[in-house]
Amino acid sequence: MSYSLAPEDDTATDTLRRIARAELGALHAAAEAGAAGAPDPQAAALLVHDLRKGIKRMRGLLRLVRPGFAPFAEENAALGAAALGISALRDAEVQRQVLIELGADESDPEGAATARRVLAALPDHHAAVAPAALTAFAEATAEIRKRARHWSLAHKGWSAFAPGLATSYAQCQARMFAARAAGTDEACHAWRSRAKHHWYHARLLAPIWPEMLAPRIEATDRLGETLGDHHDLAMLAEALEAGLGAAAEVDLAPLTRLLRARQAREETEAFRLGARLFAEEPEALTRRWGHWFRLWRAAR
Repeated sequence: MSYSLAPEDDTATDTLRRIARAELGALHAAAEAGAAGAPDPQAAALLVHDLRKGIKRMRGLLRLVRPGFAPFAEENAALGAAALGISALRDAEVQRQVLIELGADESDPEGAATARRVLAALPDHHAAVAPAALTAFAEATAEIRKRARHWSLAHKGWSAFAPGLATSYAQCQARMFAARAAGTDEACHAWRSRAKHHWYHARLLAPIWPEMLAPRIEATDRLGETLGDHHDLAMLAEALEAGLGAAAEVDLAPLTRLLRARQAREETEAFRLGARLFAEEPEALTRRWGHWFRLWRAAR
């Protein structure tokens, strides 16, 4: 489990450097292999998905130690810039996948039939990612990895992790309340980004008490996936409004009805999970996890 605390790390700085260099090294190698191997469009889509996930893991790591990590803004921006060049592929692939799933939804046969017709009318090709974009990504992650060798934190022990954990948790809790109050796609997407951060932080800190944190990690993962599905449906709705389904020459109202019904189900599940995951006050959760951290350190 390289993406987590490890007993052999003497300091929080050791943890930061070890995880960052492992993650960035894997990203560099995968992108370099993809650029050299000219993957087919479907393989390229999977590669891009994995690379984007890796960047998100890195940004989650930096957010956990942000209060004591001086170059956070610069390194977080560098990671975002690295991902930007490979991000264009995702939207088209996601739209196709969502239409496939809606087309198999038996709860609304008319809406499902419309989804299948829209899918059939889309251009019969997959977007491609240029080898140059993968090469640029590999070079960018290699440069960040070089700098990671010298990264350091201003705080030690639990003090290196507690402020970032508390801030991320509090932000996620606040955005959950905001999403419930606003009821908009944008508010739910904003909540998702913070839920993902908390998921990464729980994974990073899992060794302090694996048996207790494993169910939380699983539930937070489900929350992120549920909100991710909600966002994908919202993006498809926007694309349909912008003319995505025009070539099908059908009434899109049944598809929109099905799409919004699916979103409503995703919202219900997300709020059910969120109410349990974020019921505790940030200070209480951080204090409790701090006790577990100190017990874990003492038992090394």
